[in-house]
Amino acid sequence: LECGGMKAAADDIRQLHRQAQAAMASGDLRRAHQHCLSLLKLDPKHADAWFLCGIIAASNGLRDKAIEIIRRAIGFAPDSPEYRAELGKMLLAAGELEQALQEGERAFALAPKQATTLNTLGTLLSHCGEHECALACFEQAASLVAQGKAPEADSWRADFHFNWAAALRIAGRFEDTADQIERTLALDPVNFRAHLALSSLQKQTPQANHIDRLEGLKAQVRNPRDQLNLGHALAKEEEDLGHYDRAMQHLQWAKSAQKEAIGYDFAADRQLFEHIKSLFDANWQAQADGDCDSAEPIFIIGMPRTGTTLVEQILSSHSQVFAAGELQNFPIQLRRWAGAPPGATLDADTLAAAAATPVAGLGQRYLDSTRPRTGHSAHFIDKLPLNFLVAGLIQKALPRAKLVCLRRDPMDTCLSNYRQLFALNFPYYRYNLDLLDCGRYYIGFDDIMRHWAETMPGKVYNIVYEDVVADTENESRKLLDFCGIDWEDQCLDFHNRQTSVATPSAVQVRQGIYSSSVERWRRYGDAMEPLYKLLSDAGFYP
Repeated sequence: LECGGMKAAADDIRQLHRQAQAAMASGDLRRAHQHCLSLLKLDPKHADAWFLCGIIAASNGLRDKAIEIIRRAIGFAPDSPEYRAELGKMLLAAGELEQALQEGERAFALAPKQATTLNTLGTLLSHCGEHECALACFEQAASLVAQGKAPEADSWRADFHFNWAAALRIAGRFEDTADQIERTLALDPVNFRAHLALSSLQKQTPQANHIDRLEGLKAQVRNPRDQLNLGHALAKEEEDLGHYDRAMQHLQWAKSAQKEAIGYDFAADRQLFEHIKSLFDANWQAQADGDCDSAEPIFIIGMPRTGTTLVEQILSSHSQVFAAGELQNFPIQLRRWAGAPPGATLDADTLAAAAATPVAGLGQRYLDSTRPRTGHSAHFIDKLPLNFLVAGLIQKALPRAKLVCLRRDPMDTCLSNYRQLFALNFPYYRYNLDLLDCGRYYIGFDDIMRHWAETMPGKVYNIVYEDVVADTENESRKLLDFCGIDWEDQCLDFHNRQTSVATPSAVQVRQGIYSSSVERWRRYGDAMEPLYKLLSDAGFYP
């Protein structure tokens, strides 16, 4: 009788598990949750019941709870790559980059065999900067898809092909990228992110472009994000054809709905800039430096789209320099140092707390957080442009680190920022929804950099994009000399390297040095007049 009762309980558990999985597959989260709770009453250590509860919690916006629950599932099934990949994805969304990468590496080491897990893991590893491992995940998943061992749903397959395309683009395999994007669009014709990715992949011509297809999709725009992606795709293609008036009209249309939805006001950023200047003044800068004497980090800072990726590639072509990417590590460690909650932005309270906290230990904590991606070369590059906001703190915490700031013609800087579609979940880029806000932000950026020059003279090396284009070797030699690195001729051969480039400049940087972006703003004619007046009134032009 006892054996019979155990068998009945086991049958109940299996049935409840199947019912929970079926409810999840159909999107009935409430019923799935009920089945999981019933299952856990019978078997409190049922790992997959806990895992499904974690997914349900995440779907309901309870991210911290979801992380806690999935960690419990891993406690019962530590060798599940699926659980670890999902946990890593949630940790990444929570801004816990180190832990996310750790879970991704553990999942990868467990050699996952499911296409869904490989897709999740590839996306996670790509966001963590492990691009070669990410590509390996997608290619293994592609093999399973070809064998019919993957979900048949068009939505899943479209997502997979798009994620694989992103990894291929980073690897520089542009023909394969285009093929995967077209596969995405065959499954999901209104995937506007995919349309933009395809438009950005190469220069369009009168004989080969997608303008008619894109114009035909305007009626199918569902929300401001769709409009952003579609409008940017149209602007890119019209610009390629030399139709600058049309390109500007598309950009204005693209950004209008998102601008209205967000309600951005530069006054908040202006207040933040003034707050930074008042907190980290000359008196603060004169206080004792941090206790980390490492010369490993080279920080490339500045406004986005000013040549930061170009300079990163020149430097990282050196045998002693590793490009670690656009690391969020310093802002994250700074927030923790200041006692701010995870994921908090660098707001006034966080910065005030940071200014009042001795920096001893912060530099080492930052370095430790970059491991194991760094530590295998004499130097590594941290290329997060918006670290210009905390350049004084970086110099204080890491007094031997190098700070390199890219400067570019103000009009070209503002236009290039306006032309770019940045990550929508990153609040620091919201200024780029309006061309004049780009100008206002540039004025604030320049003011901050002047402040750092006054409070820590000689600590920031300014390199001008136009000078690099005009005399690459001489400017590169001066840059390496500032960084204390001996010259190597291979630094001029950066565009021929088989390396991953994970920024919007992934296509352009492999073209080598070109001058077509210098004074691009003049091609846009009268549309640039209000911006020119704004910058002229601020003293940037006569």
